[in-house]
Amino acid sequence: MATARRERYRKQTREEAKAVALAQLAEAGTSGISLNAIAKSMGMTGPALYRYFAGRDELLTELITDAYRDLAEAAAAAVADAAPDDRFRALAHAIRDWAKAQPDRYLLIYGTPVPGYQAPPETTEIARALMRTIFDACAGLGGTAADEPASPLEAELARRLEAVGPWADGADPDGGLKGRALRTWTRLHGVISLDVQGQFSGMGFDPGMLFEAEVEALARGV
Repeated sequence: MATARRERYRKQTREEAKAVALAQLAEAGTSGISLNAIAKSMGMTGPALYRYFAGRDELLTELITDAYRDLAEAAAAAVADAAPDDRFRALAHAIRDWAKAQPDRYLLIYGTPVPGYQAPPETTEIARALMRTIFDACAGLGGTAADEPASPLEAELARRLEAVGPWADGADPDGGLKGRALRTWTRLHGVISLDVQGQFSGMGFDPGMLFEAEVEALARGV
């Protein structure tokens, strides 16, 4: 019983610390995350909080892992709830909606890398779950031209992206599909990142219209 209470308290303390860290992130970016400042906000000493997180990098890993997991789950749920012909568009909009709703967390995983921070393997694996969802959505579009010779990019992707599997149906995607999925990933995140960072402000058009146009172009394989 006492052990269970300690574990509950430990979990609650860690979650509270992460909530304070997210507030710091929103205010000053990753450079503003400080365990000592978090501890002070929680009414603790710095050394006391270090019993829950070994250092800033461990806390960052928790925040990054949580963000990737939340985004991957939102994308997977959107695809699962959509009709087969709508899955790609549902995926694209789920990613944008998530990013617009919590831009600080989005930029934590897709913005400027944190100097000196190296993500552990488990974080990379969670990111792969989202990429697998993108592969599946792209496969549903058809027209990947699997019977045509692979381009240099597609051949390189076929060689380097083996680690993204295993795949839901047990089949490893061909280089053409990998190339299409990578282009989809970069183009969607390009528009979303610029939007989240406010780069379209003052340009006199709705970024949502640009996003819709890009989604439709990707759906047509343009």
